Amino acid sequence: MPMPLMPVHSERDDDDGAVSSDQRKRMDEYIDTLDIHIARREFDAATSLVLQLKQQAGATAGLQDVRQAADSHTADLARLILADLLIPCSSRKQVTQNVGLLHRLGWDKEAKGAFLAARSATIKNRTRQLKLEGNTQLYIRELAIVYFRLIRNTCEWYSELFADPTMISALIAWVRQEMAGYAVIFRRHVFHEMQRFQVIASCLNHTLAEVDILGHAGLDLKFMLDQEFFPDLTSCIRSYESRCLALLTKVASEDSLQVASKVSTENYPSAAAIFGPHIPI
Repeated sequence: MPMPLMPVHSERDDDDGAVSSDQRKRMDEYIDTLDIHIARREFDAATSLVLQLKQQAGATAGLQDVRQAADSHTADLARLILADLLIPCSSRKQVTQNVGLLHRLGWDKEAKGAFLAARSATIKNRTRQLKLEGNTQLYIRELAIVYFRLIRNTCEWYSELFADPTMISALIAWVRQEMAGYAVIFRRHVFHEMQRFQVIASCLNHTLAEVDILGHAGLDLKFMLDQEFFPDLTSCIRSYESRCLALLTKVASEDSLQVASKVSTENYPSAAAIFGPHIPI
């Protein structure tokens, strides 16, 4: 814990608002101590000290330079904490501590952006660890687990870390961004013209199963899923229809239409009246 600041009295050596040399020396010592805390990455102690410095300098005339130094150190400290917050796969405890420090420093907006960026990086890192190995259905199942469970965890963390309701729009935008990222990977591996419909159906079911889990947690993303995949699914069906028609056309054009065999109508009088003694097929 940082040493508490001694109050600086408002005595002045003259009318220009200057503080005494002892007061000035004490402020310089506090700034030196702050530099040490920052250099040692003692962020909690540094945050407490820089806030005390700003409060003391703001309440005492003639300490404009101390206020400027405190503001500069606040920015340096906040950037270091943001760098820590941007590290993917950090523990929940570490993330909570960093966001709390940035909140005390007044860097809530930057903390929000760094937190969501770190969560996106975590999803990408986990996705890179997945192996396709020729099994599309298994890959999509694992991909859905990574994406949607990390999205759920992120939403839970976010609601605890950023209580300001005006910040919820950033979370919604982030969820849409990650859903679009999932759709890009899904589309690349599943929605192509040579894919079997059984595989497509299985992959969609794996995705819907994870989305349902999110729904039970109060986060319904089915409408986003429909927006992402409906055009691809429609296009895939039309492509399949076009291939079937092309194949039928090719078969019909190559067929000589010669009679392959004849079926007797001896026991079918009504058919014999129409086709005669035999029905050509």
